[in-house]
Amino acid sequence: MNYSLRQLLLVSLLSASMLIWGVAAYISYKQTRDEVANLFDAELSQSAKVLHAFVESLLREGSLSAYWSQEQVDKNLHAYALKHKFKRKNAFQLWPWPDDDGLFLRSQNSPQFSVRGFNKTNIDSQLWYVFDDLLQANALGHQYERKIAFQLWSKKDGLLLHSESAPRFAFSTADNGFSTANIDGHLWHVFSITNSTGEYVVHVAQKEEIRAELTDEISAHTSLQLLFGMPFLGLVIWIIVGHALKPLNRLEKSLAKREACYLKPLSIRRLPNEIVPVVNEINNLFVQLEQAFEHERRFTSDAAHELRTPLAGLLTQAQVALRTHDDDVRRQALKRIEQAVNRMTYMVQQLLTFSRIESNTEFLNREITELGREVIQIVAHLEPEAHKKRIVMEFVEECSVPVIVNAPLIAILIRNLIDNAIKYTPTKGSILISLTGKESYLQLCVEDSGPG
Repeated sequence: MNYSLRQLLLVSLLSASMLIWGVAAYISYKQTRDEVANLFDAELSQSAKVLHAFVESLLREGSLSAYWSQEQVDKNLHAYALKHKFKRKNAFQLWPWPDDDGLFLRSQNSPQFSVRGFNKTNIDSQLWYVFDDLLQANALGHQYERKIAFQLWSKKDGLLLHSESAPRFAFSTADNGFSTANIDGHLWHVFSITNSTGEYVVHVAQKEEIRAELTDEISAHTSLQLLFGMPFLGLVIWIIVGHALKPLNRLEKSLAKREACYLKPLSIRRLPNEIVPVVNEINNLFVQLEQAFEHERRFTSDAAHELRTPLAGLLTQAQVALRTHDDDVRRQALKRIEQAVNRMTYMVQQLLTFSRIESNTEFLNREITELGREVIQIVAHLEPEAHKKRIVMEFVEECSVPVIVNAPLIAILIRNLIDNAIKYTPTKGSILISLTGKESYLQLCVEDSGPG
């Protein structure tokens, strides 16, 4: 069954590209999910630490008053929890008051000098303004308002503060570090931190949906880019495959334009290395065809030359047999016709044999052969011809040593020698065939009683 190489390459390359892209997208999705988880874990940790430091400072100053209503804290903590989704450009500072002991706590990217001055009046309000500015600077609003929550627990008094979306029981039994909680079928990621005295615990929690939504959003954008890029990739692959197959198209056109008698070698210029061996084999085939045609022409020429004279003699004897009324003359003419036909038959066989030798490499193979056995077979085959002329043939084998020769060729050689001896030996003559020699060489001798 034939198939299209272009189609095979296009389908294979596109399928492989889609598979690789799919695996890459899956790996990217997993890495994105892990990175988003790490990012939100860091946000939870920072949010909890800021809330912890802020509340602890208020507790030390006795400023945890009714002014800090739950709604205000809930609103601003939600805003802070979602700020800096991808960038960290805000900072905070915690300064001790009223003792001027310098900066007590700050974020890594905040300066070491005070970003806002204080006075001793209405400290709760001023602290709130600073915290409010910190939280609201780049907040994303309340997109995930009910998916982020906090709790402030007292070991002594229980739940002191909590966001609207937080339950009335503790998010986690852990006092410090990360943990998870399953509440009403929703998975929450929790970060807990305890104050220095161990009296208060701050829990900041975040729903898994936030992380999943962000991961899905990033993955969707990535997948869309891959989908939009697939047609362009297919176009590029189609162009590359077409360019790579151009040499085959040129080779096809070159062969299609050739006539049957034109056997010149194909050019291998501007061909890929993978196609050059194929073209070389085609050129070798052209050479063999040229040689075969040359052998055919030579055989035709040789046959015409060799058969011209015997055919003329055969025609003459046939005419004599037809015109004469003498039975003896007719019989003699027919006998000569028979001999001429036999000679021509033998000649045609010889021509065919030599033609096969020139065009077939099997005659170049060599094998172990006993010459004595070959001579005996040929003598037995030519015995009827010798008997017609009352010629006595004798074969003497003095040395029998196997030799490595080409059996068909050596048989033709021996047959020609003996056949010529029979042809030129007069009636009632004799032919002596001897095989002599040693292990290093053999000598075949054909002696007849004819002239020469």
